[in-house]
Amino acid sequence: MAQIDRHIAAADWIGRSSIDRPPSSEPDKSAEIGDLWRILTVRRAWVLGTAALLTFIAVAYGFLAPPLYAATAQILIDPRDKQIVTNDVNPVAMAPDGGVMQVESQARVIESDSVLTRAARDAGLLDDPDFGGVGTGFLSWTLRTLQGEGAAPATDAAAEARAVRALRRRLAVKRADKVFVVDVVVTAGNPDKAARIVNAIAAAYLKDQTSARADAASRASSEMASRLDDLRKRVNVAENKVETFKAENGLITASGQLISEQQLAESNNRIVAARARTAEARTRLQQIKDARGSTAFGPDTAPEAIQSAVIERLRSQYAELASKEADLRTQLGNRHPFIEAVRTQMQDVKRLTETELTRIARSAETDYQRAVANEKALTANLDELKRGSIVTGEASVRLRELEREVDTSRAVYSNFLNRSREIQEQTGIDTTNARVISWARPPAERSWPLRLLLFVGGLVSGLGLGAGLAFVREYLDPTVLSRRQMERLSHTSVVATYPEFKAGSERPASVAASLTLDRLASVRGQIHPPGQALSVLVTSAASDTADRRSTIHLLAAVATARGERVLVVEADLEATPEENASGPGLIEVLRGEVGMAAAAKADAESGAARIGIGDLAKASREALSRANIEQFLAAAKSSFDLILIDGGVLTGNLRIGPLAAASDRLLIVAKNGATRQRDLLDILDISEVLGRPVSGSLFVDRYAAAA
Repeated sequence: MAQIDRHIAAADWIGRSSIDRPPSSEPDKSAEIGDLWRILTVRRAWVLGTAALLTFIAVAYGFLAPPLYAATAQILIDPRDKQIVTNDVNPVAMAPDGGVMQVESQARVIESDSVLTRAARDAGLLDDPDFGGVGTGFLSWTLRTLQGEGAAPATDAAAEARAVRALRRRLAVKRADKVFVVDVVVTAGNPDKAARIVNAIAAAYLKDQTSARADAASRASSEMASRLDDLRKRVNVAENKVETFKAENGLITASGQLISEQQLAESNNRIVAARARTAEARTRLQQIKDARGSTAFGPDTAPEAIQSAVIERLRSQYAELASKEADLRTQLGNRHPFIEAVRTQMQDVKRLTETELTRIARSAETDYQRAVANEKALTANLDELKRGSIVTGEASVRLRELEREVDTSRAVYSNFLNRSREIQEQTGIDTTNARVISWARPPAERSWPLRLLLFVGGLVSGLGLGAGLAFVREYLDPTVLSRRQMERLSHTSVVATYPEFKAGSERPASVAASLTLDRLASVRGQIHPPGQALSVLVTSAASDTADRRSTIHLLAAVATARGERVLVVEADLEATPEENASGPGLIEVLRGEVGMAAAAKADAESGAARIGIGDLAKASREALSRANIEQFLAAAKSSFDLILIDGGVLTGNLRIGPLAAASDRLLIVAKNGATRQRDLLDILDISEVLGRPVSGSLFVDRYAAAA
């Protein structure tokens, strides 16, 4: 159905004076969300044409461009290096960020000049014309001449630089998230060449890493070797200081210790041993003295100090004699001579034992005196050594400080020497933990151009660019997009909204025309006496000529069907002769050559009376005077109920200005997406100048749904 607002009051569009009407504004370049689709629909030729052009270009490129093939090799880079030796030059611990930064750095190494130069040399790209090689053809010579390289001799450095630049443009090094695998992709016009170059880059990277590790170890070894000489000299200087200090202070060492300290320790040990021997001799002497005064004398009662072989034999003899005496006393009696002889022998044994004890006591006394004398001598020697140690104490402190310096210098020198030897051995060991897990193979399918992708990309980009051009075109030359925008621009209400005049829109268009006539009737009843006719001049922009005529024809048909007498007056002086009705018309009536009844003819389609424009050659200023026009309108109002005047394009039809000024109402027909805002504003300005401001507008909505 047509979009018709039945609640608009008639007073909203009753003619206003030019004093009350706001001044004309600039074109409204704003657009609502719903207007964007209308802009694209109206200017679809821009959108579709741009899309078709870009799609054609993309597809043509897809068929004409030489094919390119992409070969890929995958390299696994483990941030943890191989732990071959314990003290490696390179760290093996995992970085806090999981080694991702290290792998990213290695990916940049693959793109470095050193790796690409090695790969270009190994893959034979220095002489390849696709990678900057010097061709032998006339075209290559011409290009070199234009670039200023024709006379310059080609060098290996220049060829390598050109090959590296060309290779870098065709190289892509990528790494997926959360993996340590790096993809090396090279694009070339030949699949075998692409695979060969990728494999050369992978091999060059591994060789570069091995060489870099070896160079790092070699540099570290050289630096440590140069440092070893300084450390060796420092150790020699420290040792010479120690020896000089010992010689100056008489500090003699043996087995790493001062002689005086060794003597002091040994003297102290001897004193301890001497005191032990003295105590032992004193104890032994006392035991012997105690044993001599004891009456008991037997093997078990003799102390350990006087136990000797002689005493043991004498004790045995004494025991035998005592046993023999007891036997004889039992057999022979107590006074037998044999018993006396035995007793005499026993007395001799006691005397011999006492003599032996006296000898042992004198020997123990001698040993005790000797031990005491030895102890005193050792004590005196120790006191002397102590006094000498006190004298050399300060020198010993300085000596120990110098010896610590020697030990420190010697330890550092030893560590550097061992580390230097280890690093020298590591120069031939590769600790790089990187390997190629997938060598490149010649690709079977091209990687570029992808015709389907180009087609879709050209189509999408064309649609986007076309839409942008449509919006720019609309911004530069805006049209009326919506009913609200029409009301803002014209400062009047939209009387009714018509659907686009096409098949199937008859019913909603008739409803809109009926609403327009109702509002015209309400206005006529408010400002004119009852029964007096109303004259309405209808104008539009040049782009809306067909819609203006269709609207006038529809209003005439609906009004006639409602029983009203309708007169349609053609007042478009810019119409072509073919568009004018034959015979006398408005010009002749205004000139007084014919009467209105003779000029008016019945329209078979609408049923209304119709007066054509007449002979345009007679449209003089006198014929179109205000008096003639007012006289004509008065005569028409006396015979008809509604006079519809086709005012054409008012901006180009200024000669009918008196007719517009004499008309009761001025309606403007506009169509969204077709009526230029500039044309609409010009009509509004002209109507203000003519003294008949636009009373309302009839809006043709091409997007309104037909019933």
